[in-house]
Amino acid sequence: MQTITSIWIRIISAARGCFVPAGLLSALIFISCVDGMAQSDQVVAHAQKVFFEAWLERELSGDELRKLTDEFIVFYTKQGKNRTEIQDTAKLFLGDAKILREQKGTPRAITLRHELLEANYFNPGMQNTTELRLLTEPDPVRVVDPGGERLMTERDVVALANLYAFISNSDEVPRSRKVSQKKIDAMTSELDRAFGNYPRARQMNNFFRETTALWAGIQREWHNLSDEQKRQVREYVANGYRAPMDDYMLYGKLLDLNTFAAFRHWQNDSSKSMIMEQAELIHLNEFLIKMGRSSDN
Repeated sequence: MQTITSIWIRIISAARGCFVPAGLLSALIFISCVDGMAQSDQVVAHAQKVFFEAWLERELSGDELRKLTDEFIVFYTKQGKNRTEIQDTAKLFLGDAKILREQKGTPRAITLRHELLEANYFNPGMQNTTELRLLTEPDPVRVVDPGGERLMTERDVVALANLYAFISNSDEVPRSRKVSQKKIDAMTSELDRAFGNYPRARQMNNFFRETTALWAGIQREWHNLSDEQKRQVREYVANGYRAPMDDYMLYGKLLDLNTFAAFRHWQNDSSKSMIMEQAELIHLNEFLIKMGRSSDN
């Protein structure tokens, strides 16, 4: 987000009687005016309340709501939006809140959470904000690929452990197991070495970002899959995009994608341009599968 260094207009807030001369730094303008704008903007406050209470599954405190509303208005004011445009942007989050509430635990809702978290986590304008703190509250970030701007949360690591435990037994139905903190930390360390901020690190591919959504989809759809589809799913879990599922609509079924998105996912997995160095990927998979299969749950 670009920083506005000066404002060449006069801002008048009738509700607060606030007048700021042209040419002052935007930070000074926000200190004197935006707080009043935020507190009086019930549209933004309502949208923030609805969205974050759906995200957190708890009520916001008055202080949290005030800070969220202030931050939202400051962020979009710096982007040049006026009051009406800021309110319209805030209303968009009501649709996201509806998905989070009504489709809780589905691949679609899980993917929405991940995309919103990634978009905010890597946005310089969101650093050290109440918004980012609350976005990470339910599910802390554990693995960060700064170059590719991708991440894994703790739930993603737990889902990965469950996926690998599941494929270790060909007769097993998918069921979630409790994963110990020791195992989570060990897997996180290995994933960080593979995708973190290191000279030899590689870009995190979609499989690792989607583990929570994929695990939810597998558990939901397993009894509806044919034997051949189940074989393809197991191969995909074991090898990621090195063994893309032949039936591209399986991506749609397991991840709640439409036909076009499912085909694009299959196409990306099948593309040679997405392949990491084989030795490194095989080493990572072998370690993680071993961890997933270990009895320390």
